[in-house]
Amino acid sequence: MAALFVALQSIALADDVLDRARQLVQARNPGAAYELLAPFESRRAGEVEFDYLLGIAALDAGDAQHAVFALERVLAVNPNYLQARTEIARAYFELGERENARREFESVRASDAPEAVKQTIDRFLSALGAGPARSSGFLEFGIGTDSNVNSATASGQIAIPAFGGAVATLGPGGSKLADNFATFGGGGNLVRPFAPDWALIAGAAANFKLNETQDQFDTNTLDGNLGTRWSRGKEAVTLGYQGQSFSVDNTRFRDSHGVVMQWQHSYSDARQVTAFTQVADLRYPTQGIRNARREIFGLAYAENLGGSWSPIVFGTIYLGREKEDAAGVPQLGHKPAGIRLGGQMTVAPKLLVFGSLSLEQRRYGGPEPLFLVTRRDTQTDLRVGANYPVAKDWALVPQLSYTDNRSNIELDKYTRTLFSVVLRREF
Repeated sequence: MAALFVALQSIALADDVLDRARQLVQARNPGAAYELLAPFESRRAGEVEFDYLLGIAALDAGDAQHAVFALERVLAVNPNYLQARTEIARAYFELGERENARREFESVRASDAPEAVKQTIDRFLSALGAGPARSSGFLEFGIGTDSNVNSATASGQIAIPAFGGAVATLGPGGSKLADNFATFGGGGNLVRPFAPDWALIAGAAANFKLNETQDQFDTNTLDGNLGTRWSRGKEAVTLGYQGQSFSVDNTRFRDSHGVVMQWQHSYSDARQVTAFTQVADLRYPTQGIRNARREIFGLAYAENLGGSWSPIVFGTIYLGREKEDAAGVPQLGHKPAGIRLGGQMTVAPKLLVFGSLSLEQRRYGGPEPLFLVTRRDTQTDLRVGANYPVAKDWALVPQLSYTDNRSNIELDKYTRTLFSVVLRREF
């Protein structure tokens, strides 16, 4: 009986060591976790969870060689342990073993790893130098309901101050219309390294929204980008072209062409900061007076908090201006400023939930001729949804979004609720 008690006490102590080490790793204190685990290595080497924790603690504490030894033991027992394979690839990278690192990174990228992991791997592969091109794509089909397909005011009549307060009745399509819809789209991305630290990046996407009865408000969006990315170690810089064509009722409503510049710094695999600027010329084929140049400057931060649910949080702040091309219409230009917060987490083995909340204020450049005041808008957007895999490479994505645009001009006030269920295939 005494021997059994001692054995059970040893097991409890061992589990306590792993629990404390795991907490230290999650608290971004790998040095303390490494010091806690190292004295037990001679007795516990070969235990998958112990070796995995020891490996990531050693790696983040700066001992990449010891990390390789520990993670090799993990993979010898469980070759399909993707997290361990990702970490050993990173350890090889830190040691300068480029071919070993590339082999392990490409092995993980070819698996069912989450898209965020694949994006991190792409940065490492770019830093390792020219290699094979990597591509990804998606197709999606969905249905939904939209409370305000034309993003219009709920009011049917509007007072016009310029006409002495006379009340005008809005025509068809001038006030809020609800409808059901179907949506479909697809796209793809390509990353092609062409020199050490350099890669060509390209992408294209299309989306079509078809309303059940209000087909005069059917929309389609075509997006494209082409650029180059330099990355080395924890730094990455992207410079490229972005274009978009947005159509309503199969008629081009707005075209956008511009450049994007972005700098990223990865403090670790789990923390990243991004500074960006976007400059685009907006062209309205049927309303040339609305042509403008849009300039946006912003800063973003994202972090994987670790833990069993793997929560990822992010935030973005930005400001800019949209300067009208035409003279004498300052009311068409404005200065936007906004903030966006969001995140995602895996709440069950197959269920990922996500959400975001954003707030944007817009200050326009001059009084509206009909309403005799300078327009001020505050727009709030809330989005929540989930991603549930239903088969290999297929996922069901229900999503709910709500928009509330408050304005000092009645005609520009509106709310909109949109719910959709999309079936998405990634390849």
